[in-house]
This record gives sequence, C-alpha cells and structure tokens, in this order.
Amino acid sequence: MSNLTINEIAINAIKKAYTGRFGAEDKFAEHMDVAKQHMRWTDAVAPKPSNLESGKSTATKESYEQLKVLFVSILKAKKRTHDSAAVGAEIKDLKNQLMKRQDPKVYAETKGNLTKVEKVENGAATIKKPVATTTIQMRDQLITNVKNWVEKNSVELGQDYTPTRKAILAAMETLSIKR
Repeated sequence: MSNLTINEIAINAIKKAYTGRFGAEDKFAEHMDVAKQHMRWTDAVAPKPSNLESGKSTATKESYEQLKVLFVSILKAKKRTHDSAAVGAEIKDLKNQLMKRQDPKVYAETKGNLTKVEKVENGAATIKKPVATTTIQMRDQLITNVKNWVEKNSVELGQDYTPTRKAILAAMETLSIKR
C-alpha cells in the first residue's frame, strides 16, 4: 500500500509536467521521469475494491482524491474543462505515462487497458490470456446479441419488431443456436 498521500516531489513533478504540457513548455518527459521515481502507476488507479483486491491499485482514497484536486487545479488554471470526465481522463493519462516508463512490456501488451491485466503482485503485472473464439462461436454470439437488441428495442421497432424477431429466431433454429 502506498502512503496516505502522494509524495510532494511527485505532486510537484506532475503539476509541472501537465502545466507545461497544456502550455508552451516541452519538458513533459523530464517531469514525468521525476514523478516515476516517487510513485507507481498503480498509485494512479482508482481505489475501488476490485482494483485493490487484484493489486491494480495501491492508492488510498486520500491519495486518489489528492490527484483529483491536483488535476482540477491544473485544468482550471489552464482554463480547460475540469469536470469529472476531464479529470478522470487526465488521471488515466498519468497512469499510462507512468506505466510506459515503469512497465513498458505491460503497457505494450495492454495499451493501458486495465481489463487486460489480471492482477499485480509485488509490482509485477499478470496479463490475462485472450480467450480464443472460433468463427462459429463468434457468429452465434453476434446473432444472439442481435436478438437481444431487437427484444430490448421492441417499442422503437414498432411494426418491424415481430417479423424481425421471427427472422432471427428462424435463423437461430436453422443454425442450431441456443436461445
């Protein structure tokens, strides 16, 4: 687990990096290299129970809130949108920048997508193995998805609902796809 709050040196480096990035200064990489020495990429992942359990996050509520406040202040200072979506995007970018520098192999395999990471133990990330699907399995899934979409949008389809659903069910029966 990380400290309750993030190291002041890391906070200052992040502030300089992102303030410069939104301005004319081009020392983003230098400042991120300083930040990477004082915090892990897992410190920039939301401390949700599933992330904490799998080791994807080592942040505390306090340290993650500290990052949010930091990015709100940076975005406000640069007169940019500073709603929760914008702040979340910047924190995700910070996580990706740290991951690129600290775990380049993991970043290359996942492009920062945490759903591709199974767990992180002792600083080492385990990548999920992709499940191989056959063309037939993919076809079955796609047709089932279309059937579910048609049923979900029955009101919008109006008169087309019944013939569309019958056609999909006939196709499913012909192809021996379970409902």
